[in-house]
Amino acid sequence: MSGTVSRSLSEAEIERLAALLAANRNPGALSLEGIDGLFCALIASPALVMPHEYLPVILGGTLGEGGLLGDLAGVQEMMGLLMRLWNAIAHDFEHETIHVAHRDEPGMDGVPGRAWARGYMHGIRLAREGWSRILHDEREELVRYVPIVAGEVDPDWPKEPLTEEQSKAMWTDMLAGAARAYRYFKEDRLAYAQAAARRAPPEPYERATPKVGRNDPCPCGSGKKYKRCCGAPQSGDRVVH
Repeated sequence: MSGTVSRSLSEAEIERLAALLAANRNPGALSLEGIDGLFCALIASPALVMPHEYLPVILGGTLGEGGLLGDLAGVQEMMGLLMRLWNAIAHDFEHETIHVAHRDEPGMDGVPGRAWARGYMHGIRLAREGWSRILHDEREELVRYVPIVAGEVDPDWPKEPLTEEQSKAMWTDMLAGAARAYRYFKEDRLAYAQAAARRAPPEPYERATPKVGRNDPCPCGSGKKYKRCCGAPQSGDRVVH
């Protein structure tokens, strides 16, 4: 493998995560490179995408279909490493540091970075809202390289193998576009979070003290039953027999 994901994951952890992902037998599962692209898109997206929506994309199906249920400890380890990868990418974007994404060589279909670009496009489709705006913004041409490299603009692209210089330039431009997308949608993410907070149900009421039964001792310390003391009907209250 070439490249590193982040300082937050050591080389050994990257190798371990790749091995855990490789144990998945689902043919449509994403590689580590594809997951990196997926996470870059989801973290930048104007709308929140929940794990139950993107995990089937990562796995290419379910845990059972991938034959992973026999190693639940491995699944737990994999999920922990994936969450750290997510947090590392989010940190890089938020602090405007260079995200050094993972990339396999020679690349899917012989195109370096294609798996990453296809993972990114998966993220765009999952988020749905807002992405058409940046993809049609003439000032954001770097982001538009992603669907080109993914092969979604022209399935036959590139007509000829990319030179090492061209490949490096395209890869750099895609990562720069991903970072720009994160900044581009910053206000959208804030507005989405605020709207979600307004829609959130109120916190459930919790009693400060345990409920007192009618036949329990009165908490006032009188020694009487609650129904004969502080819990007795007051003057004017209706007593139901």
